[in-house]
Amino acid sequence: MNSKELLYACINSIQENTSIDDYEIIVVNNGPINDSVRSLANDFKKTTIINNAKNYGFSKACNIGALNASGEFLLFLNNDTIHSKGWIEKLILFLENHSFVGAIQPKIRNIKNKNIFDYAGASGGFLDSYGFPFCRGRIFNSIEKDVKQYDAPVKIFWASGAALMTYKNLFEELNGFDEDYFAYMEEIDFCWRLQKKGFEIWVDPSSVIYHHGKMTIKKGSIKSNFLNHRNSWILFLKNSETFHYGTMIFKRFILDILALVYSMVRLDWSRFLAIILSLCFVLFNFPKIILNRKKSLDNGKVSLYQGSIAIDYYFFFKRKFSQISLRKFS
Repeated sequence: MNSKELLYACINSIQENTSIDDYEIIVVNNGPINDSVRSLANDFKKTTIINNAKNYGFSKACNIGALNASGEFLLFLNNDTIHSKGWIEKLILFLENHSFVGAIQPKIRNIKNKNIFDYAGASGGFLDSYGFPFCRGRIFNSIEKDVKQYDAPVKIFWASGAALMTYKNLFEELNGFDEDYFAYMEEIDFCWRLQKKGFEIWVDPSSVIYHHGKMTIKKGSIKSNFLNHRNSWILFLKNSETFHYGTMIFKRFILDILALVYSMVRLDWSRFLAIILSLCFVLFNFPKIILNRKKSLDNGKVSLYQGSIAIDYYFFFKRKFSQISLRKFS
């Protein structure tokens, strides 16, 4: 599907599966005005279009859209999604009934194979102590079939940026997404900061959407791999409560060395180069990252997976979330 087909399918799906009348759709176009944007305002009357002069990345585009939103709730939604009946209403009702929840996501399935979870968020995201994310239903590239094993609403660590709902006032209070991420993991950073303020993040799997995924940045490309590795370092350095006198940073570096060796064995030169570039970025930008760390530290308690999901996955062959020990969360 081209960008116009994706966008039109997404907006049509919102309208067909939402009974709420009082809502607005804000489309932020990152870059040149194309055919998918030109006809949008005429075809969808509730849609506001914001055209950016260039590609500012997902983080800044979302911030720009949020500034122009007038509602109590913000829903950040990828344009390559379609949706189930009443999915938005379920998320709003959950937030209204749980005042301690600051952000929520639906269950996300893959649009090409609707029986499996989607890579981007699945049924709720978690994070290990080294800054590596994983999900109920997806650990690295191992994606589970959805047989209702993760249908209970639960507290999670991060809600997927593919479909994340929060309050506008909370988003503004935290100054939105950190634009240094450009794309990938800005929602994890936001959810981390929300938890430091005392709010919880949840998933409501009774609300379901379907996601294409990787339609903007090609999966497996140097850019995609670079942003993932670089941003996990930024996330780790900026938000971790303690580094245990630097030993955590050293262990995280060793994990990247192991990833380099793994990439070489598999002849995955795209990932190999991306890891090298991300380490160079961190080295040259370390003072700036630490300065941002000082601005973001708070006294709030977060629940990280106390261990390495990479070690569990690659050395102990834990491919499913159900194989992860819940005792390691603290």
